[in-house]
Amino acid sequence: MFLLVVLLAAAGSAVLPPTLPRWSPTYNMSMSTLTMQCNSSGWSSPARGATFGIVSYDWSNAKAQWAAQKPMDCEERLVQQAVMTKAQNPTTHVFVYRNVVKALPWFTSVREKLDDPNYSGWFLKFNSSKPRSSYHVPACAAENASKCSLFYHDQEQTPEVPTASDPHPDGSCDETCDCGDNPCGEYLFDHRNGSSLQTWIVNELILGATGLGHPAIDGFFIDDFWCSDLICKADPGSPGCPCGDPVQGPTEVDKYNQVDMGLSDEDIRNLTLAWSATMGMVQQAILNASGYTWSLMHGQGNANASPQLIKASTCQEQLKSACQTTSVWQTQAMLAGVTVTGSNITQLEQDLAFFLLARGDFAWLGWGVWGMTWPFNPEPAHGQLPPLPHGVPRPAALDVDYGKPSGLWEAEAGVFRREWSKASVELDCNTFKAAIVMK
Repeated sequence: MFLLVVLLAAAGSAVLPPTLPRWSPTYNMSMSTLTMQCNSSGWSSPARGATFGIVSYDWSNAKAQWAAQKPMDCEERLVQQAVMTKAQNPTTHVFVYRNVVKALPWFTSVREKLDDPNYSGWFLKFNSSKPRSSYHVPACAAENASKCSLFYHDQEQTPEVPTASDPHPDGSCDETCDCGDNPCGEYLFDHRNGSSLQTWIVNELILGATGLGHPAIDGFFIDDFWCSDLICKADPGSPGCPCGDPVQGPTEVDKYNQVDMGLSDEDIRNLTLAWSATMGMVQQAILNASGYTWSLMHGQGNANASPQLIKASTCQEQLKSACQTTSVWQTQAMLAGVTVTGSNITQLEQDLAFFLLARGDFAWLGWGVWGMTWPFNPEPAHGQLPPLPHGVPRPAALDVDYGKPSGLWEAEAGVFRREWSKASVELDCNTFKAAIVMK
C-alpha cells in the first residue's frame, strides 16, 4: 500500500487533461448540440434526444420503472434508452451514466460484486470498532432491520420504501427495495485495492457489454470525485480544491462519512490519489475505444456539466479571447449554452452568433444551465422547471445548415464578423445585437 501511494504521489494527478475526441469533427449545427436527459418518471423521448449531436442519459432516467424492479435494473434500462435513441438517428453520439466513486447497487454489474464476498476488499466499510447506533447513516434497510451491511453506504440519493419520516425518497419502491443482498444505498469503491478493482472498472463497467462494448453507446458522463484537504493544503490549485461537496472525501456523500468509516486525513489523501489513478486509466481506455466523456472537455473535469455563456458586459473580452488560434475554443472541446430564464430562451440570436464566431472543430451548444438538460420531456429533470406538455421546443435555428467557417473572426471597433460558406455571422458587442445572414 505504501509503495502504491508513493508512486501515485510522485506521478501527480493521473486524471487526463482536456483531450479531443478521436472521432471526426463536424460543423453541422444540428449535430453540434448537446443535452443531458433524466426523465425520472419514464423513458426520455428518443426522437427528441436523437436531434442532438450528443445526448447523455443520467442514472435517474426511467427511475420510476427501474426502482420498482426486483432486482433493480438501471444499467440495462440505460442501454435500452440508448438503443431507442440510436434507432432514431445512428449519427447521434449517445452517452450513459457511470460512477467510479460510488458503487451503486442498482447497476447489476456493481451489485454482483458487492454481493460476492470474494470482492469485499473493493468497497469501503463502516468502522467496525464502533456500534451501529453511533453511525450517522443507517447500516440496515429502513423496511427490514435485519438486512444490514458492513459496507459503508448512505441514502443521500437512494431509492427507498417511503416511510413516515421520509415519505418522498429519491425513487420509491413498494414493500421492499431490491438492491441485492445489501440494503439500497450509495456504497463506495476502495481504489487503494489496486489493479484488481481498476481492471474490472475499465474492462467491465466502462468497456463491457452495457458500456462501450455496446454498439449504441458512445461515451459517458462520469459522476463524482474524491477530494483531500491534505492535497489542497499542499497545492491549493489542485482540481476540486478547496473540498466542499460537502466536505473532504467523496462528493455528494453524507458529511460524516469519514467519521463513520474511521478514516484518517492520510487515508482520504491516499484514496484521492488512488481514485485519480483509476480515472486516468478509465479516460485513456475510453479514448482508445474511440469513445468520449464529458470530463475530457474544457472545464468539465470532476463531474462538471457547465456551459459557457456570452454576456453583454464581457462580449468583447470573451470573443477576443476565444478567437485566438491558441485559445481553448480552437484547441479543446467546448460547451456553450443558450441563455435561459426558467423555461424561456432569452437571447438566442446572440448565443448562436457567439457560438458560430468562437467555435473550433469540437464544440456543442445546449441548455444554458448546469447539467445542460434541455427540458423536452413532459416532466423536466429534478422538478427544476414547470411541467410542459411537450417540453421546450428546439429552435429551428439550431437545425439550419450554415456550412463551414472560412478562418477566424475579424473585428472592427467592437463588431465581430466571421464568414461561413453559407452564412455571414456578426455580433456587435457595442449594442449586443447579432445578425446571421444566409448567403
